[in-house]
Amino acid sequence: MKTMQSWVLLALSLCAFAIVAAEPDAGPSGSVNDLMLTVITPATNTIWGIEDPQTDEEWQVFVDAAAQVIDAAQRIKNGGSGPNDSAWAEDPEWQRFADVLVESGIEIQAAARARDLDTLMDVSNEKMYPPCEECHLQFLPGAQ
Repeated sequence: MKTMQSWVLLALSLCAFAIVAAEPDAGPSGSVNDLMLTVITPATNTIWGIEDPQTDEEWQVFVDAAAQVIDAAQRIKNGGSGPNDSAWAEDPEWQRFADVLVESGIEIQAAARARDLDTLMDVSNEKMYPPCEECHLQFLPGAQ
């Protein structure tokens, strides 16, 4: 059942990613919140929902989800069109959180390519998750 949920989440996130990527100048023209909801949340939920992938296709789901996180995290560093996005992008803590998201995405992608489940889980739970929560507390209290 979890594998099916992961596939559904991946399909939804790929559709959202395709829509965002198809927009001309999809960077600052969209809000950080939209990027979070359409790309980062589905991709990180896929990563955090990992169980025990066995096939190349199952591992590729996590390689792709990490790629989406990396791309989106690089884009949020520039802010967006939301009411607070420019101020957030100027804040050094915002930049630090985005950098950690990029770095952990790169490590997760490498672990998925190496089929290293322990490292993937460690990085996602110990390196990626805590800064996500801290960022939400600091910049958007109440966000889940």
